[in-house]
Amino acid sequence: MSEFMFKELPGGGRYLVSPQLSICSGVSHGFFTREGGVSKGKFESLNFRFTGGDDQAALAENYRIAAEALGGSYNQIVRTCQMHTDRIEVIDSLEGRFRQVGAPDGCDAVITNVPGVVLAGFYADCQLILLYDEHNRAIAAVHAGWRGVANRILAKTVEKMGKIYGTQPKNIIAAVSPSICRRCFETDDDVKEILFEIYEDQVPDYFYREGSKWHIDLKMLTYSSFMRLGVQPYNIDISNFCPCCGEEELFWSHRRQGQERGVHCGMIMLKERD
Repeated sequence: MSEFMFKELPGGGRYLVSPQLSICSGVSHGFFTREGGVSKGKFESLNFRFTGGDDQAALAENYRIAAEALGGSYNQIVRTCQMHTDRIEVIDSLEGRFRQVGAPDGCDAVITNVPGVVLAGFYADCQLILLYDEHNRAIAAVHAGWRGVANRILAKTVEKMGKIYGTQPKNIIAAVSPSICRRCFETDDDVKEILFEIYEDQVPDYFYREGSKWHIDLKMLTYSSFMRLGVQPYNIDISNFCPCCGEEELFWSHRRQGQERGVHCGMIMLKERD
């Protein structure tokens, strides 16, 4: 695993990229920080959250800035409707308009093999996982907080990519966004019991108790899941950044700020063949 690298947005500000995905000529991607957008106040500046009361024109401009950094455009974006589900939407066309899929029941993963579609998902403590099958030219964006981890949404997404595109885990290149660290993810017995029941033989080193609370390493649970699926370890990048205890000027955190915040976006796009 390699730490993510910073890249500059054309108009100023920085975003993060995975070293493994960055060397793949057939795909572009980015994990965006707070920097480089046009939102104001508590949403300053590169906010992607529609439900918090931010200015709609500013939000549209933020999406445009991010998509164009990947070589795409606002009208190529397909975004999730994240509700901590295990539902996965297949995107089979480039419709030429900004759209959300999965409403009203939710959709926490999107997959496609259509060049030019910009898949977009969100994070502000939860994991946003980008996948690229270089062999079959297919991509995915997967939202996985602890409920998504419990629902095994990553494994279900990889399985669906296999059924639809012929994806084999050994050909997947994966990147996991900045997300909450074990020290910051403090929770109660109920969450621990749910995760332990599912991942019991994988977790002895990923859980510890401190007083009445449990601390759980979701990043390592995800890494362990990749191993079980057959994804090659040298094809996985997991960011060490934690939005909760990281730089407040760089990251929003749901655990630290509650609803008084913006949200980050991760995007991935298949490039047209040369």
